[in-house]
Amino acid sequence: MPPLKLPPRWQRKIVELRRMVAYALPVGVASGLGVAGLELVCNELLWGHLGSTPVEVRVVWPIAGLLISGAILHRLRVRTVGMLNEVVVHYHEPPESLSAREDAMKVGACMATVGLGASAGLGGPSQWLGARVALYVLYTLKRHRPLRGIAAANGLLIGAAAGVSAIFRAPLAGTLLALETPFSKDMDSTALVPASLAALVAHLVHGAILDNDPLLPFPSEVSTRPDAFLGALVIGVVAGLLSRRFQRVLVWVRVRTGHLPWYWRALGGGAVTSLSGYIAWILFGDTWTFQAGLPLAHAVFTAKFIGAAAAGLLVLKLVSVWATFGTSGVAGLLVITLTVGSLLGASCQPFLPGLTPATACAIGVCAYLAANYNAPLTAIALAAEWGGTELLKLAWVAVLVAAWIGEGLANTPAKTGRRHARMSGRHERSSSSSS
Repeated sequence: MPPLKLPPRWQRKIVELRRMVAYALPVGVASGLGVAGLELVCNELLWGHLGSTPVEVRVVWPIAGLLISGAILHRLRVRTVGMLNEVVVHYHEPPESLSAREDAMKVGACMATVGLGASAGLGGPSQWLGARVALYVLYTLKRHRPLRGIAAANGLLIGAAAGVSAIFRAPLAGTLLALETPFSKDMDSTALVPASLAALVAHLVHGAILDNDPLLPFPSEVSTRPDAFLGALVIGVVAGLLSRRFQRVLVWVRVRTGHLPWYWRALGGGAVTSLSGYIAWILFGDTWTFQAGLPLAHAVFTAKFIGAAAAGLLVLKLVSVWATFGTSGVAGLLVITLTVGSLLGASCQPFLPGLTPATACAIGVCAYLAANYNAPLTAIALAAEWGGTELLKLAWVAVLVAAWIGEGLANTPAKTGRRHARMSGRHERSSSSSS
């Protein structure tokens, strides 16, 4: 019996799939190791010790962190480093070469910002780190036959999916976020299979070193009465509106502080961040606004802060985030989005009797994530991965409304001004040649 011979088209697909899988496996392993190492340094080695110092000493560390990151930015001769923005820009226009020295300095600024307690998280840096690892692997081994033909944009998406999957403890949501990130109302699914594989590998590697538990305790059993769906709708509207205001205030802070020398800008941002933490300690018993705020998110999920208390902490957290990222902070807002969404849901819950505190917080997280990152599919996947199908029913309503209202972060011209850049370029060339 003659061997089965596939059509040429399917033979090419199999060859391409083998190439992408051979690339995704090492990228997933390296990204999982890198994200785990970044978390260990920032959260365990640095803030794990500094965060337990007396409050009078603790409030000084964010000032030191922003001064260090400000000095690094000054050395790099840039106003700020948007790690998520770099992923977006380099997807559309891949860099011809990479600078290990500059990348190391950016990682150092991130460690100073997050590890010394400023109001920042490791979500964006993890996505950036995975994308960077993928580009280094591709540029180093591009002459090797198994990797020939892999586009830099696809490689970047594979690494970004691995990085965000590791930090999120959610392979599906991490994959979808990486595919949705480059566009404001679209996604690139060309790297879906290898990106999913890299995300799963990174998730397993990261979990073997740290843990694979969901970052937040989403409830698996929720009410699906009409008043619950109405509550989800209200949270979605509020999340979308807050997303729009958040981005505009952040831009305003950067503009107003742009004329200051770097050291005064860093000192002012650190002082405001530290003051917000000190006020939180006086009013609510701890410096809740420091770092990404996951301990605060866990507290509101258990109804420790509801209504006015959650709203007060939300204001303090937003002020500290604006101060950090509006001055000299270098890190990410992705994990902070989870905290802000939790506080948003807890603030609204007393007015929404159809939702329990945990359900309101979970819906707030999904809605604010969708609004802040133009990522409705990611938010829906996160609801399913962390909560289950029952929560998904309510989250779906809030996510769609929030994504429709919100503006989204990292909206560079490459992200908002066009859809698939390479595809549109092909269409333009074909149109011009045919005419």
